[in-house]
Amino acid sequence: MRSIFFFSGLVLSSSALANSAQPQALAEQVKALWQAGDIQAAQALLSPMVTKKTKDARLLALLGQTEALLNNADKAEDLLEKAVKLDSNNADYQHWYATVSCNLAASASMFSALGYAKRCKKAYETALELAPQNPRSYIALGSFLAQAPGVAGGDKDKALQLAEQLKQIDPLQGILLQLNASDLQDDAVFNALLAKDELLTQRPETYLQRGVAFSRADQHAKAMAMFEQALTMPASDDAAADAKAQALYQIGRSAVKAERAVDKGIAALQQFIAQQPAADNIDWAKLRLGQLYLLQQQQAKAEEILKPLLASTQDKELKGELQKLL
Repeated sequence: MRSIFFFSGLVLSSSALANSAQPQALAEQVKALWQAGDIQAAQALLSPMVTKKTKDARLLALLGQTEALLNNADKAEDLLEKAVKLDSNNADYQHWYATVSCNLAASASMFSALGYAKRCKKAYETALELAPQNPRSYIALGSFLAQAPGVAGGDKDKALQLAEQLKQIDPLQGILLQLNASDLQDDAVFNALLAKDELLTQRPETYLQRGVAFSRADQHAKAMAMFEQALTMPASDDAAADAKAQALYQIGRSAVKAERAVDKGIAALQQFIAQQPAADNIDWAKLRLGQLYLLQQQQAKAEEILKPLLASTQDKELKGELQKLL
């Protein structure tokens, strides 16, 4: 769901990189392209270097994550699985492999989803064992345990245990993981969490997460109220600013799902798109804006957004949604 930008200053020829005496130069080059949003350039750079016989775990992992960023999940999983088999002690490879497996589980049939979920959980657990001081490891595994159904390996109690451990490393991320593993639709539970830690009352993530919980339950009026409350919180750091931006997106999404507060949803999405042109979900924001214009019977405005998006997107799920509308 990333927008693609041309960033010529960072592009090197694949032959030059392949002949580099320092393999780290390739990794740095690719990561710079990811950060610039030029994921297709990273794919073009790496693809000629990787064949079915490639035994370089770094190359396989770099291309695997690049394919994941382009939403080519099946290719990504295959490449990352090979990287993990070649270097099972690399926490990054395990993390990326787990993430791609989880994403595949979300869109697979029930039988296949269980297999993907099992691989996801195992790889996240391995990443945590390999990087026990990295907050990302706790967040990823804890979020999986909090959100997955029990039959797929979910366990909210274990997620809460990880949240307590994470608090010792990163107090903010620990309490946010605790939120993620709690029943935020329950007023008593939510208020008890706020009373336990005053920091939660000052963070937009608190209300964003509760809003998402209501949204998942199709309680969109309550969800919107939480997203609007998130917008009233201070943007005290980058994480808070990102949470406020996502609250704008979620207001628009809820307006689409509920088919209500359309004007409010349009205004929120317009603000999100203007402020976050490189956001991972920028294309989905454009889809939601187009859907809201269609709800207002503004066909021309909708097509002005949706047709170019259909022509440019690499996201198969997004493309399917667009094809239903055009």
